[in-house]
Amino acid sequence: MSRALTRPVAAFVDAVTAAVQRRRGRAATLLVAADPEAALLSSAGALRRLGARITRYDAEAGTLEARVPPGSVVRLSTVANDANTTRVHLEGNAPAVIRRFRATLSA
Repeated sequence: MSRALTRPVAAFVDAVTAAVQRRRGRAATLLVAADPEAALLSSAGALRRLGARITRYDAEAGTLEARVPPGSVVRLSTVANDANTTRVHLEGNAPAVIRRFRATLSA
């Protein structure tokens, strides 16, 4: 009976591991010591330094969208976390850009 349970459990663990590896680098959230508007503007500059082209910038909604060659998209949103910090959330199909974003934003 234990062998009958082992195969499905092993298959499930393998599937979860594969899903986590595919999603790694596709989303990130960080806190920035700035108001949401300044964080959005700084984020746009950081994405441009990483080679992205800003295709949509909405300061009122606190969002932007950028294209990264070859054909990848990064979406960014900012939300006030408290009086002194802003939560910046990135997602998209450009994992290399998302991974390097934090270092570029602080540069």
